[in-house]
Amino acid sequence: MAGLEVNGEDHRLGSDISKVNDPWLKDVPLLEVYPNLFRLEVVKNCSVKDRLSGDWLWKHDPSLEGEVAELIDLIAEVEAVSLRERKDEWKWLPSSSGSFSVQSVKELLDSADDGGNRYVFEWCGWVPIKCNVFAWRVGLNRIPTADALRTRGVQVGNGSCPLCNSGDETVDHLFTSCVVASILWQKVSRWCGLSPIFAFSVKDILELHKDRFINTGVRHVVQGIMIISMWCLWLARNRAVFSNEEVKVDSVFSDVRSLGFLWYSHRRKGVVLSWLDWCKFVNV
Repeated sequence: MAGLEVNGEDHRLGSDISKVNDPWLKDVPLLEVYPNLFRLEVVKNCSVKDRLSGDWLWKHDPSLEGEVAELIDLIAEVEAVSLRERKDEWKWLPSSSGSFSVQSVKELLDSADDGGNRYVFEWCGWVPIKCNVFAWRVGLNRIPTADALRTRGVQVGNGSCPLCNSGDETVDHLFTSCVVASILWQKVSRWCGLSPIFAFSVKDILELHKDRFINTGVRHVVQGIMIISMWCLWLARNRAVFSNEEVKVDSVFSDVRSLGFLWYSHRRKGVVLSWLDWCKFVNV
């Protein structure tokens, strides 16, 4: 609950917050939220002041779909940020004095609700951080879909789903009701030996692995596969938007299995898994 002092809603920041290494705009550093832009940054340890009061220093201008999408989202996020001529300081946000105390923690816990109206994302250990962060942002409706961009005043054409060209591109449509997503989930369910997947919200997808009918020994595998599937759907969406590529469900499903095998077999300690077993979803 600690955070950098931002003086209210306008997010006025001082002179020495690191642009990418400090959690000043979100709960995690921007290098985790915008990995493509971080790779383009010339001065990795630059401050917020360096960039907001001057020019962005890229190795080359953002041009790939992932880079452009992240840039649009970042610009929208920093619109409300202003600078002030003073040093920054850490502040314990739950306390009006800004100072940490055990009493303030107790009061915070006592006042907390049961979490029934909040979504808490469960991270998957064998999936890369970038995919976990993406899925977390999807659960919070914080990715640049046409619907989200339109609410920020960004012109997005007709705003229809680029995967199926039917219906407005919202988070829930893109990952649940879109026909491309629906077919992908049925392919995933058959591959993993699950009951047919019928999702009505993103939360249904992200919490599918908790289903009591799924063997506890493979729940972490199913969890990662669902996150990777969402990641591959988003990549296919970006290729359709920025490169005008035709979206083929079989190609997306192939990417899910390939990336899943690569990451699971190399990021899980002690795992010895063949491609054939992975495709049959056995011995995982």
